[in-house]
Amino acid sequence: MSSTPHNPPEGPPLPLRVLLIEHDAGDVELCRQTLRRAGFDPAIRVVSRKEELPVALRESEFDVVLSDYRMPEWTGMEALAFLQQQGYDLPFLLVTGTLGDESAVDCIKKGVTDYILKDRIARLPEAVRGALREKTLREERARVTAGLRASEERFRSVAETATDAIFIMDEQRLILYANSAASRIFGWPVQELLGKELTLLMPESFRERHRQGLRRYLETGVRRLHWECIEFPGLHRDGHEIPLEISYGEFRQNGRHLFTGIVRDISERRTLERQLRQAQKFEAIGQLVGGIAHDFNNVIGAILGWAEMGMEETLVGTRPHSYFEKTRAQADRAAALIRQLLAFARRQVLEPRNLSLNQSVGEVMAMLETLLGKNIEVKSVLASDLAVIRADPTQIEQTLLNLCINARDAMPNGGRLVIETENVEIDEHYCRLHPYARPGRYVRLNVSDTGTGMDAATLDHIFEPFFTTKEPGRGTGLGLATTFGIVKQHGGFLHVYSEVGHGTVFRIYFPAVEAETDQPRKPTEETLHGGAETILIAEDHEGVRESACSALERLGYRVLAVPDGAAALDLFRRQPNRIDLALLDVVMPHLNGPEAYALMEVLRPALPVIFTSGYTAETQTFDEVIRRGLPVLAKPYSSSQLARKVRDTLDRRLAPAPASSASSPLPKRPRSS
Repeated sequence: MSSTPHNPPEGPPLPLRVLLIEHDAGDVELCRQTLRRAGFDPAIRVVSRKEELPVALRESEFDVVLSDYRMPEWTGMEALAFLQQQGYDLPFLLVTGTLGDESAVDCIKKGVTDYILKDRIARLPEAVRGALREKTLREERARVTAGLRASEERFRSVAETATDAIFIMDEQRLILYANSAASRIFGWPVQELLGKELTLLMPESFRERHRQGLRRYLETGVRRLHWECIEFPGLHRDGHEIPLEISYGEFRQNGRHLFTGIVRDISERRTLERQLRQAQKFEAIGQLVGGIAHDFNNVIGAILGWAEMGMEETLVGTRPHSYFEKTRAQADRAAALIRQLLAFARRQVLEPRNLSLNQSVGEVMAMLETLLGKNIEVKSVLASDLAVIRADPTQIEQTLLNLCINARDAMPNGGRLVIETENVEIDEHYCRLHPYARPGRYVRLNVSDTGTGMDAATLDHIFEPFFTTKEPGRGTGLGLATTFGIVKQHGGFLHVYSEVGHGTVFRIYFPAVEAETDQPRKPTEETLHGGAETILIAEDHEGVRESACSALERLGYRVLAVPDGAAALDLFRRQPNRIDLALLDVVMPHLNGPEAYALMEVLRPALPVIFTSGYTAETQTFDEVIRRGLPVLAKPYSSSQLARKVRDTLDRRLAPAPASSASSPLPKRPRSS
């Protein structure tokens, strides 16, 4: 071998790990010296026999491979083939005595990086540097390619797991990419969307506007939409429109405009917004109705009281008696209407107890045959292990009757009515779709019919007061409104599903409680009895106060009447043992009924009391009254209802009141005060 002088570069030697496949020791040393003179610090592992190659590769790492072309037992090309089979990507340089042009070309094609003739060994360092540069570039390209591949995989992963549809569209409006969410939202398989116009997913009325807008932008560069999020109708494959929220984007590729779109189906949001508006509307109507009904309760209560007393003091069959009787009948109708309005407004007075919904269904089933007629088949499917709910049994039965009557009217030619009860568990996922629901254990009441069904427009209004699809004169339009209010007031919720021509299903959910059912209450005795006890009445409505005083005094009671809670407490404090029962309105000026009673109990524990109310939202302290099970008389009440409640409460006293003779007489306030 021959060489030419070479001046080493300035700076420290460059480390170089060399695998040298060579059988001649002199050539090995020549390669070492040539690399050192060129500024390398070579660490050379020499392999001369074929079996030594795998061992060297296992034990060391290399930057470059230098190999003789021919050796006694094998060749450099065999060594290259082995490296390639094992997956090594190392620069491979042939260092040989002779190599023809055709052989050189063949070697390069098979993967040889470069070749150096031994009589021109001075070119070795530059060939090594070139091979290392090429390796660095190759590794960089591999890193970039791997990065691009990883980026594509990340994009694909994000796009394919997104709940929003993602599109890429070209200048001709053709879809170049669509993710799986696009198929779910629009109903088209992804492969069928590719190459189609994006306008395929738009209602007909929007397609030409989209084409013109895109054409104008491509010609002028002026865009009317600045890629902000907009709402837009889409078209499902089956033909129905979908409310969408769309965000646009744009990028260039190979000189072409490409457009991206992220499309969100907002059907669920629209449903939730509609439910929220409905709830807000019902709340506003409820507050208005509740306020009006509260005032009318007192007026109707006074009319009922006076009409009943007028009937008692006139002879049956006389004209005055008939007038009073008709007055009471109309007052009863007005009172029933007010009760329905208060039920919708969730303001009625409840007397809850622990009960089984199956028992309420049984009570209603007994009267359904007469109520519905023989052309309607009635079936009940009741869960044997039904949980207990806390509810007012009268209101639950009213709810059932309202739904059954509604079903009857939807089946004029007969049909099938099914009442079902079951235990259900409401989870967070259900509540996200139905914001009026709360997680927990519920008892569900299903009432389904095979009637005419309702369209979407009707369903939006069925719980509104006075809304009805019936003929004029048939019903008040308060049945379902009352049902809605009763369910809400009991802490439940309801869901309606209906299709025109396929019937309706009402699903009502009542919260389950961990308790045993209460024993049914015995019916109140109809015969009226009076007494000689002293009764304190606190009522701020003059008409109701006077009517109640007259009704009780006629039965022999001694009555002390005051217009507010503060006056009642002052009267009671002076001689607490003289009063046998307090009849207190819940809401009064200065001091409400529950607050006044709490102070009275300090002086006289277990004082018999009756609270009167027609509006449960009047005070938070009323919740404590209900919790303790204290007697409540709902307004408007008649004279007979008042008399029975007073006598029943007095008869259930745990101990008789102290003798009234032990105290000095109490001043009696005029009834007009």
